[in-house]
Amino acid sequence: MTGQSEVEMVRFLTLLESPFSAGLDLQVDPYELIRYALEASDYWASKALDWLSNGLAAGPVDDALVAYSTDKSHPQSLRHRAAKLRHSSR
Repeated sequence: MTGQSEVEMVRFLTLLESPFSAGLDLQVDPYELIRYALEASDYWASKALDWLSNGLAAGPVDDALVAYSTDKSHPQSLRHRAAKLRHSSR
């Protein structure tokens, strides 16, 4: 994470509960938010993956998707979603 502190990022997580739209006026870098969500919990990771599935380009978070998809502490279904998004962004 570069621009926002962890405390600041927590308050933005709820943005992930709304569908992603290219016209959203975000006060945070969406890719920083995705990276943070992937590390926060499986619930928020699922919401972050939803955003990537609904139009936010996955390329800028490819490394985070690799890390998530290979970490066996996460549910298999989410790991497979992350891997699929990673491969579809190529």
